[in-house]
Amino acid sequence: MKTIFILMMGFFLSQPLMAHHPQGKRKGSLKIGIFPHHVATGDFNKDGKADLAIPASGSEHVSILMGDGKGGVLSNHNFPVGIGPVWIEIADFDNDGKLDWVTSNTGSSNLTFYFGDGKGGFAGRRNLENIPGAPSLVARDFDQDGRVDLAVVQIKLSRLLILGNGGKANFTRRATYPLQPGSHIMDTADLNQDGLPDLIVGSLIDHSLTVFLGKKGGGFEKAIVNKVGKLPHYRVYGDWNRDGHLDAAVTVGGLEGVQVLQGDGKGHLEPVALLHSGVNPHGLSVGDFNADGVDDLAVVNRSTKDLVIFLGDAKGKFKLYRKFPLGADVITLAANDFDGDGILDLALVVASADRLRIFRGLGNGSFNPFPLQQDAQGSGGE
Repeated sequence: MKTIFILMMGFFLSQPLMAHHPQGKRKGSLKIGIFPHHVATGDFNKDGKADLAIPASGSEHVSILMGDGKGGVLSNHNFPVGIGPVWIEIADFDNDGKLDWVTSNTGSSNLTFYFGDGKGGFAGRRNLENIPGAPSLVARDFDQDGRVDLAVVQIKLSRLLILGNGGKANFTRRATYPLQPGSHIMDTADLNQDGLPDLIVGSLIDHSLTVFLGKKGGGFEKAIVNKVGKLPHYRVYGDWNRDGHLDAAVTVGGLEGVQVLQGDGKGHLEPVALLHSGVNPHGLSVGDFNADGVDDLAVVNRSTKDLVIFLGDAKGKFKLYRKFPLGADVITLAANDFDGDGILDLALVVASADRLRIFRGLGNGSFNPFPLQQDAQGSGGE
């Protein structure tokens, strides 16, 4: 059952923080903040090249890395946020046509917003207070009013909080929904293909994926709880068997692999296969890595310190293609064309070394690291 609030949340505007527009040499590896946990991509300066945003929970900042379109990044720029930032979402929150971003800060129980200038710079830091225990969030227009809203997981309260955007990034509490205990990573997909965003929330205690199907005009249908393997983490979505319904894949730490889930178009996700990958699988990405028109999977294993590629067959099955030793505990990754050759590459975030690595896709399912150079130093956000 949902609870409606009409109380405006406290938005506090701090001293504006202006980013310079970093210049630098091409880098294959960059030092980022302490204990990064998430990565998101976007084109912050509208140059057609993929940029990256990485929150670092131990450093209390977000690193913004501008892509050079050649497989490297320019000098990074660090923006201070709250304590313990673990998740970042990129969207145009103030409807000015320029990308902004928001982090969830578990240590300070708030969200931090920065607003883009369309040239790679950010300003106008705002903190949205009294959001305790938020390990992840999703930014989408849930009520179809043309403004991007927020959904926030609150792990200690075992609830989903919906924040409506009243315009110019002013948010109010709209509703809450109960969640399974230990709810952690949330993402979004249109599982029932009605053109509305649905929410999927993983539980590390209940070992489940809870699906909330979006309703026209806002709100969500009654939760659908799908049981999966022990310790589900990151997920990806696609029509693996081409039956017209969206399917899913999830890394499951307790099973040391990736569980393939078949969707029925109604929000139910049934486990149909387990792809053994390695010890402590965590980050997961999807893309056509061998250029055959079929989705493939890339998973990173933190304990065995490798990257594993599974190739799809368009019939719902995946086969192991290759394991690539990394020598580092990569916690998450993102697929994008970072060098502009039309082939998907991978950006890997190393947890213990606090480092970004970019691997070049060869178009056959294989990847090679771009040449390493001396790490660029991040510049401050103030």
